[in-house]
Amino acid sequence: MVRKRTVGFTTGAIAATIGLLAAPLTVSADQVILDDLIVDGSICAGFDCVNGESFGFDTLRLKENNLRIKAQDTSSSASFPTQDWQITFNETSNGGANKFSIDAIAPSSGTPFTIEASNQNHALYVDDGGRIGLGTSTPVVQLHVKDGNTPTLRLEQDGTSGFTPQTWDVAGNEANFFIRDATNGSTLPFRLFPTAPSNSLTIQGDGDIGVG
Repeated sequence: MVRKRTVGFTTGAIAATIGLLAAPLTVSADQVILDDLIVDGSICAGFDCVNGESFGFDTLRLKENNLRIKAQDTSSSASFPTQDWQITFNETSNGGANKFSIDAIAPSSGTPFTIEASNQNHALYVDDGGRIGLGTSTPVVQLHVKDGNTPTLRLEQDGTSGFTPQTWDVAGNEANFFIRDATNGSTLPFRLFPTAPSNSLTIQGDGDIGVG
């Protein structure tokens, strides 16, 4: 005689099973788009983007606590350039610099360009004629330096190439134009005062010196 096995289910067990099957599953996966991607609107990328993000006039927004844009060159032939670059927004360490930098990543590494926050207006300005303004948006010569007190250019030999360190400053203000030996007591071996007449000091091609 064959005996029949009786299997019992409780109402609670059935309900739990149905609920488990019906529960939505959250799955994170990469999305690969095998075609051009056109977004008719704004884009937010980063862990802190939210649903209903208010973009204002932003077309592209990066939003999280560590922001980087990296360009990774995958060229494999020795005759093609392979340098990787990165745009860095602020340092990651506590108390780090608020800055915008362009970094060389690999194979060469370094940071050739940096702008710190809270900088003055027009700290660096290149106009449509190729003239460079430092502190001004209206450069009138190839290099125009503007400051409220003694605009200065520094020439510093730092010793990294094996030569003795030496620093010279070229500066000017309402009192005089001067060359300063910043390495040796900030002496002023050369000074020129305002309203000096033309040809006050002339050195000709053969080395003859004219005064006045």
